[in-house]
Amino acid sequence: MRRHIRDGRYEQGEDTGDLLEGEAVPGTEREVVALYREPYGPVRWCGAAGLRGLALEEFGPVTEPVPYRGRKGIITYWPVATREQTVVCGSLRQWRLAVELDFEPAWVAFSAGPVELRWRAGGRERRWRPDFVARTSGGVREVLVLKPPSEESLPAARLQVLQAVAQAAGWRVRQVREPSGPRGRNLEWLAGYRFPAGEEDGQGQALLEAFREPTGLRAGVAASGLPELTGLDLAYRMLWQRRLLFDACQPLLPDAVAWTA
Repeated sequence: MRRHIRDGRYEQGEDTGDLLEGEAVPGTEREVVALYREPYGPVRWCGAAGLRGLALEEFGPVTEPVPYRGRKGIITYWPVATREQTVVCGSLRQWRLAVELDFEPAWVAFSAGPVELRWRAGGRERRWRPDFVARTSGGVREVLVLKPPSEESLPAARLQVLQAVAQAAGWRVRQVREPSGPRGRNLEWLAGYRFPAGEEDGQGQALLEAFREPTGLRAGVAASGLPELTGLDLAYRMLWQRRLLFDACQPLLPDAVAWTA
């Protein structure tokens, strides 16, 4: 079974299929074709300028990600805390970055691999899906790509293609690393508390009052008058919500210091 492009859509037919390595794509040697899928719609393609204004951060992946050939991989479905959206991550590195994007208020929407770029170089077709497209709280659309391990930047040729597409689409390019060390472990822990839960009257306010000054978590819970387990559970939830703040680069132990936002 193969697919072909028709009227800006990728359609499935008896004798058509995904573009193979080396097979021609629309455009010239220097042009890039972008593939994306609107929610519940067909796969479409366009030139780089056609991406301008598309809310890719609200779209799903072009196709379901698969593990790297010959390697074990983990596909993770990440329900976003603040939106009715599930982000499909094709690797643990993507998942770790999704946790950070969900935690940081600088980004209000994001999706993993919602666009695939295809171009020709050296007589062969190249294809690549940047890791994330995200929208900032200021309304700027960013494409975020994970730096290769032990490298400071993407390969120059790939970065050049991405920057050209970003300029035409009105995006900002950001190369990042997934959170690691204490910060990464802290975010993974707090992510279990990312969904709102009911509070009895006065519990949240009691914690906010107890942490007016920087205080250890257990000491603050004790000062609030709440039972220890109930208070710690609510405190972790408030740390994710940023109603309480803490040093994310220090281990988030029960005696870690927190304070009211």
